[in-house]
Amino acid sequence: MKYVLAFATSFAAVLLVAAILRAAVLSRDSAPADLPQNSQSSAHQHEAPANQPAPKPENHAQHTPPLEKPAEVAALGNESDPVSGAKLEGTPVLLEHKHWQIGFASEDTRKRFEKNPMRYYAKLSLEPTTDGRLLQVDGSKYERALAADCPIMGGEIDPEGEVFILHRGFKIHFCCWSGCADEFLANAAKHYAHYGLIERDGKLVRK
Repeated sequence: MKYVLAFATSFAAVLLVAAILRAAVLSRDSAPADLPQNSQSSAHQHEAPANQPAPKPENHAQHTPPLEKPAEVAALGNESDPVSGAKLEGTPVLLEHKHWQIGFASEDTRKRFEKNPMRYYAKLSLEPTTDGRLLQVDGSKYERALAADCPIMGGEIDPEGEVFILHRGFKIHFCCWSGCADEFLANAAKHYAHYGLIERDGKLVRK
């Protein structure tokens, strides 16, 4: 009887150990197979960079300088030919010159004007500026600025002659039309004293 009881106790112990091992195996097998995958997927989701907005296409128009507006041409409205002095009748010959439309009696006088336009500006009441523009002015209000000789060529000046340009309220006389007026305008302030003129408060006046 003693041996039977010991055998039963040992057998019960073996069964208990087997039951514990079986429960452990079943617990491991019942764990979700995709748990590690989900964790890995979640990690990738956190590592993925946020969606960045697509870059806007570059607007090349912002870098392209605007086209310069073409200067308008105004009709001068002269009633006589500045070269010959003839009255303009019928359909005059027209020339666009420094944004002015000038009328001529013939093609011949137009060509003569183009060879040396500076000598005819005063007859058209046009004042050439030092920056190359032509201003329409009232030449009758301009005073004579005379000198004994020309500051450019050194020749004698005819006080009653027509070799002059309109310049800032004065008629500046020269000895000839061989480039004197052009050289004067290249550095007008240099020659003011020769004509007894001085610039004061932004205006050209007599000394």
